Amino acid sequence: MPEPGAAGASGRPSTDSLRLKLTAPARDALRAALGGRAAGLGVRLWVERGMRPHAQMMLDRASPRDLPVTIDGVPLLVDEASVSFLRDAEVRYRTDVSPPGFEVVGPFLPSLSAPAPAGPTAPAPTAGAPSGPHAAAEESVRSALKNVYDPEIPMNIVDLGLLYGFDWADDGALRIRMTMTSPGCPAVEELVHEVQETARRASGAPNVAVEVVWEPPWSPERMTEFARRQFGYA
Repeated sequence: MPEPGAAGASGRPSTDSLRLKLTAPARDALRAALGGRAAGLGVRLWVERGMRPHAQMMLDRASPRDLPVTIDGVPLLVDEASVSFLRDAEVRYRTDVSPPGFEVVGPFLPSLSAPAPAGPTAPAPTAGAPSGPHAAAEESVRSALKNVYDPEIPMNIVDLGLLYGFDWADDGALRIRMTMTSPGCPAVEELVHEVQETARRASGAPNVAVEVVWEPPWSPERMTEFARRQFGYA
């Protein structure tokens, strides 16, 4: 599975395709953090990978594996292995939380908050959404599962097309049929557990089971238009 972001002549990822942005408050806060410190420091930016990849930041000196990039006068040290997750991301500085702090959001990173469990106040399904007595719960589950990522690919499992179906029992129990991008995926058990727990919290179902199926085999054609576009298939 290709990852987004072109490589330069040296084979390393190109910062030209990164398109990383800083909001004005983030720019000012980072400039203030760097001000008065020893020369040569930059803002290290990397992504902790896994089922819920998330960005981390710290002040540090450059290393050989960094991709240095300067945005609005702020020197950033981008981890080479994190470029595919940080593409088109935006660094923000939030003052509406205590304590104030930075967050990094983008199309290849999960949103910061999962939806509330489905219930009487759950939003009505949108056009093209599932119908029936469990429509609101299923919509909530799909939304929550957009925060679960394949450990090796910077895309959530919904847009990757790994979900094959939802089966609801009369008592509200849920069975999710899903697949993996390859039968040799080393994170099957972890991913299944994450999907099961996320779906349980989002649906409020008394029981959630996850069945891994291999037919039909997964292929890039199963990805959403958004994912195909990000990976260069559309």
